[in-house]
This record gives sequence, structure tokens and C-alpha cells, in this order.
Amino acid sequence: MCWYYFDVLHDGDDVTRDHKGTGLADLEAARAHALGIWRRIIEERAGSGPDPQHLNVAILDIHGTVLALVPYPTGPNGKECALG
Repeated sequence: MCWYYFDVLHDGDDVTRDHKGTGLADLEAARAHALGIWRRIIEERAGSGPDPQHLNVAILDIHGTVLALVPYPTGPNGKECALG
């Protein structure tokens, strides 16, 4: 099991840091977890709050190295993707 951190990157230098991290099997599981974070962001901002399309969820390892960036989920047509 690997330990991953999920920071939310806003416009500019603003970052919401994940200080706890999550133990997951692999990077693919971390990507799935990042989509769950997106689901919560979209639900929290539905109808109010700033548009989240400019955000990214960064997946980091225990050393703080960015392993992947998960942008706002869109489908092949560029429109918002259903997240389950």
C-alpha cells in the first residue's frame, strides 16, 4: 500500500493542502480517489460558489512529488462528465 496526498490547486499560487494523506493500492486507485474529490467539489459548489473548472487535483507521493494532475472531469465533447 502506498501513501498519497491530494492537494487542490486553485488559480495562482493558492493550494488547499492534504496534510493527512490516504493509503491506497496504486496510482490507479489514487486517480479514482481524486475523482471522488472532484465529485465532492462539484456537489459543494452546485448552484453557488466559484466555477471549479479552473481547479486541478494534484496527486502527490509521501515526498511531495507530484505524480499526476487530475483536471476538471469532462467527457469527449468537452462538457462536464457525470461522476457516478
